Amino acid sequence: MRNRRSKHYLIAVMLGILFVMIWSKPGLAAVQAKYLYNLSNFTGTIPYEEVRIFMDRENNEIYVSNRGQGTVKIFNENGMEIYSFGEDADLGAILDGQVEKGTTILLLSYKMIEGSFKYFIIQCNFRGEPVSETEIKNLPAKFSDFQPSRMVLRNGNLYLADLNRMKIVVTDMSGNFKDGYDIVAILELTEQQRADSGFGGFTVDKDGNIFFTIPVFFRAYKLLPDRNIKDNIRDFGRRGSGPGRFNVISGIVTDDKGYVFVADKLRCVVMIFDKNFNFQIEFGYRGFQPGRLIVPMHLEMDRKDRLYVTQMRKRGISVFQITYE
Repeated sequence: MRNRRSKHYLIAVMLGILFVMIWSKPGLAAVQAKYLYNLSNFTGTIPYEEVRIFMDRENNEIYVSNRGQGTVKIFNENGMEIYSFGEDADLGAILDGQVEKGTTILLLSYKMIEGSFKYFIIQCNFRGEPVSETEIKNLPAKFSDFQPSRMVLRNGNLYLADLNRMKIVVTDMSGNFKDGYDIVAILELTEQQRADSGFGGFTVDKDGNIFFTIPVFFRAYKLLPDRNIKDNIRDFGRRGSGPGRFNVISGIVTDDKGYVFVADKLRCVVMIFDKNFNFQIEFGYRGFQPGRLIVPMHLEMDRKDRLYVTQMRKRGISVFQITYE
């Protein structure tokens, strides 16, 4: 009888341990990332560094603008270069770009004119041939010093960001001012904090919510466009060197499901957060092997859930497939 009870007791203990192991085992995050390839041409990976990425979502093509060369290269959805333009046209120093409806290319560019820099939105046809150019017009006095270096097209509006001054201007497709945000004033920063700060990354989601990072604060921000909403700016992130923590953060982008991707230049990772800013996973890590990252900078996402990451040290642009449970 005693042996039988001992046997039953042992079985119960083992079942209890198994139960705890099963239910306490950490599950996989709801989102995962897998390295696919780097953007290339017929000679191999293109050793990009200081470049910008923008998407033609209609045709699943990727555009890479090179400010120093004044050129744009186009890649198909398999990451191979298929076309380039700008070599024979005066497009100025191309800072960023967007593609409207798969046929019109918009470039944010600046040129030196009469001793000062002038910023233009250049409209090109699908071949990259300039059709027209316009300046940003009707800026209020408090945006008179506005010098944009990023541009995002969303819902018929252009969102332009001055990364150094932390100002955002919204225009129509012709460059006419519609709205503006002075993040220094919104966050109630001092002039010294303004001088020491700046955006590390900038994007706008499909609903018109504005996301940006401020590296010196170790924070990422979401700005709701509706000023009538109380506390319409929210932040997230904590300083540190462990998973999900911020060190020197840079690029930020969102996907259509609400996930937020943040790059960290020092930790050499890309972190993924859900729509409530709960940390999910991170990937990359410093190294020269395929799938590793060296100082990730700018992030972009296409409509097939592929994430594009620019890097330094001539590491080019790495592409990751994002999958969801």
